[in-house]
Amino acid sequence: MSNSVLGNRPIREKSELESAYEKLLEIEQSKKYPQFYTFLRTTGLPYIPCSEDDVEVLYQKCFETLHKLGEVSIPVSVALSMHYYVLASIATYPFKKTSTQYWKREILLNKIKKERLFIANTGSVRTYDDVLGNKALIAMKEKDNYIVYGEAPFMSLAGIADYLVFTAELSDGGKAVFFAASDATQIEFTDTAFDNTMQGSYTKSVKFKNLRVPVSNVIKLDANTKEESELLIYQRSWFQALVSAPYLGASQRVIHEVSDFARQKIKKGKRLSESENFSDNLGELILKSKGARQLCKQAGHSLSKFKRGDKALLETLFEASVLSKYFATHYAEEIVTQARHIMGTQFLSPRSITNKIYKEIVFGPLQPMTDIDIKAYFSQKL
Repeated sequence: MSNSVLGNRPIREKSELESAYEKLLEIEQSKKYPQFYTFLRTTGLPYIPCSEDDVEVLYQKCFETLHKLGEVSIPVSVALSMHYYVLASIATYPFKKTSTQYWKREILLNKIKKERLFIANTGSVRTYDDVLGNKALIAMKEKDNYIVYGEAPFMSLAGIADYLVFTAELSDGGKAVFFAASDATQIEFTDTAFDNTMQGSYTKSVKFKNLRVPVSNVIKLDANTKEESELLIYQRSWFQALVSAPYLGASQRVIHEVSDFARQKIKKGKRLSESENFSDNLGELILKSKGARQLCKQAGHSLSKFKRGDKALLETLFEASVLSKYFATHYAEEIVTQARHIMGTQFLSPRSITNKIYKEIVFGPLQPMTDIDIKAYFSQKL
């Protein structure tokens, strides 16, 4: 709160998130998204995981940022979620302080915060191998470096991020997480099938052509398979717990649009907002939104309880994250579809925010784990 006053009323300073929200609203008109990411670097928002020690508070701050930006642009918010989940999972994973992994992590976090860097994940880190287009990345040790080759189908923030984070199989067995500068000539980006639908996310496929990565930028994993690696499961849990936020933010925006529409729409001599039927419909939308938020909050709480070596806790937090992702993305999609039925053709006006969200909201359930993977996971558990 500022010490300056106007009469007896204090002047509240605008938060960084409010400033970012307003900047994104401005950028949405011009579609010059690189300008938004340049602005975002000047704030502390991308570097919350480098500064916040409390895991639950860290999750809440990241979630609220993604939710707020998702009200304006799902693609931009999803792209930032990729930066967040990798950074947050590495920042909060309980490495032993005597381990080389711990000190590599600390050096990396300090570098990211000090130099105001963005990181992106290639989409190669998955809990299951049988995902369409998920080709293996292979790394071969050569003196003090690893040589990496292969490709991954999706990476948001391509061309924006300074560093790439990805998991590769080691030629001599095991797996490791790699950090590499994104401007290396041995890295090639190509457009994905999304075209302009996810404009602003800068999602591309990435190919590594014998990329050289120093051992100082490599963290070996604690197991030979993705299903057994604590770090990868923990990282995937962060992803699932955060990725719903952009879609819930967008559906929240739609709820406000529906409410505004109902106050203006006259039917049989009275406003639609005065109708009992509309009140029931709006209540259902809000119910789904709040229910989804509670599931996400529980996922964040579960993440905060994680202890290295506790398989039961790891399974609990993973399932909490999966449940939040599944129901939250589906609820977001249902909210938008129900809103379309209420608003009719006005909902689909070509340049309207509701029409834009309608095209983008469908990507929520398609984010890994997909519905098929999630249902298979729980059926196998039985």
